[in-house]
Amino acid sequence: MGSIWSIPVLKQARRSDLLNDLFRIGYGRHWGCFETRAAAVAFLTGRPRAEYDDDEIVQINLEKFKEVQAFDWPVMFFMERLIKDGALATMTDFGGHVGVKYYAYANYLTYPEGFRWQVVDVPAVCREGVGQRPGWASALSFHETIDETAPCDLLLCSGSLQYVELSLKQIVAQCARAPRTIILNKLALSRSGGFFTLESFGRGRMPYRVFGEDELAEARSSLGYALQARWDIPDRNFVVPSRHGTRSVSVVGEAWVRQ
Repeated sequence: MGSIWSIPVLKQARRSDLLNDLFRIGYGRHWGCFETRAAAVAFLTGRPRAEYDDDEIVQINLEKFKEVQAFDWPVMFFMERLIKDGALATMTDFGGHVGVKYYAYANYLTYPEGFRWQVVDVPAVCREGVGQRPGWASALSFHETIDETAPCDLLLCSGSLQYVELSLKQIVAQCARAPRTIILNKLALSRSGGFFTLESFGRGRMPYRVFGEDELAEARSSLGYALQARWDIPDRNFVVPSRHGTRSVSVVGEAWVRQ
């Protein structure tokens, strides 16, 4: 199929939303709008599917993740405030990869004595994280489920909620206690309502959740949090093509404080 679609005429035809839907191939980094995760997965039937619990995918952009990006500065701002207030002894980094932000932020923040940074991720990532962890990073621990972690002051979800089946409500419910602060970063939002799309990872694709503004506000309110701040990440915005047209997606970050 790959060689056929490399023919110039067919390569151009591949951009057709109708053909993409018919042949179940998709085009570009994101493709397709589906009401549910199950519908997105069903579209991949017979096609390569990518999953994060894969030793090869763990290595993709690994060194880049360990660098501080523009979207990291708001997170570090709130972490620094919590540290100065003596209000950050333990944090849970949900989907924190191999502890990439622990290493990146260590160049700018002075972690308090006895500080604990708990990463929750899939088995392949946890194995790699433990294997890479240097002796000086004793604050860093890895857990395959949230219920393995200790109570935390801060829950960080940076670019992870798009890929997991758990809702944010379920994640918070599985914490030993509700954290005082929640920071969501690199969160995909659509003003026209939430949906699922498919993101390209090499030869495969994986389901990717886009949240609706209303459902995010409802989750925040029902969990008992107030919005402290929001920041836009415009260079991460994207458009999702599908058989029924395109939908614009904005990528943002938010800080919540428990009321």
